[in-house]
Amino acid sequence: MSRVGRCGIEVLALCLALTLPLAACGTGTVPASAYGGTAAADTPEQRLSVLNALDSRVNAVGYRLALANADLCPHTGPATGLLLHAESQYSDYLRPAARARWGLEGDLPGVAAVAPDSPAEKAGLQTGDLLISVNDRPFAQGAPDRPAAFEGLAANIARLDDAVAAGDARLVVRRNGLERAVTVSPVRACAYVFQVDPSTELNARADGHRVFVASAMAVFAETDDDLAVILGHEMAHNVLEHREFFAERGFAQSILGNYGNAPWELVRAERDADRVGLYLMARAGYDPARGPLFWRALADRDPGVRYAQWGHPSAGSRARALQVTVGEIEKKQASGQALTPF
Repeated sequence: MSRVGRCGIEVLALCLALTLPLAACGTGTVPASAYGGTAAADTPEQRLSVLNALDSRVNAVGYRLALANADLCPHTGPATGLLLHAESQYSDYLRPAARARWGLEGDLPGVAAVAPDSPAEKAGLQTGDLLISVNDRPFAQGAPDRPAAFEGLAANIARLDDAVAAGDARLVVRRNGLERAVTVSPVRACAYVFQVDPSTELNARADGHRVFVASAMAVFAETDDDLAVILGHEMAHNVLEHREFFAERGFAQSILGNYGNAPWELVRAERDADRVGLYLMARAGYDPARGPLFWRALADRDPGVRYAQWGHPSAGSRARALQVTVGEIEKKQASGQALTPF
């Protein structure tokens, strides 16, 4: 899938591998259609609500994919299932609503979402919790009323990452004005961040360490199985280290992007990511049969993908190839074979 442009005015996004921050970067100028409809997000409160719902879905599906495929990923690390954010990362447009909705304070990490069956959920963490300290080291609150920035939250998440990397982490959290201690025991998973970008584009992309999905695409993926098709495909690019492969093209690729690569190599990478992506989602318990159905539905919605583009096969050819992969996976499942794509 194609590259999605970043916006970064309303919310500044921070991407770290071990704890996942709130990924919304939508602005007051992003059309409401990026949130699923012309009237779906006309106010800051509505936009926060829609974005948080999308972030929660992407966090949950991404965590499940990362956990189930740790043995296939070239980069792994401890995972908690947390999605974190802070008041300081929000612009003036959203900050009052974010403060009122979640009780955020400055740079202190707040829990935006908790993946089901994750270490964070098992520890009792909930959306709206505010992290005060980790292993008796307080998180820095930072100066109040600063322009939107994520450096303060980044420093606090780095502190949390260090604690989680060493093993169990004892957190003090504030909930409804009361503080309590919880212990989070991380698990090994693929060290990829899954992030929502507010955009009207029906796109997603991967950069070797992160997976980005446009809000409009996340809305279009009505079921978690459909969302797993998207995230699984982009995660497969990371698993197959396509970014590293094409980076070796040097000057032409760095200047021209995909146009600096041979189109047949890009097509092959897309087809490989389609195939491996179905395996990744199947290994995580999602229905791989949604793959070809999703691409046909996307072609109905976006006529542009009906035809082959530079480095991208047509939606029809992708659907047909994916149907073959579905049969391959179902045959392995029926015979009890391991679901290994290579």
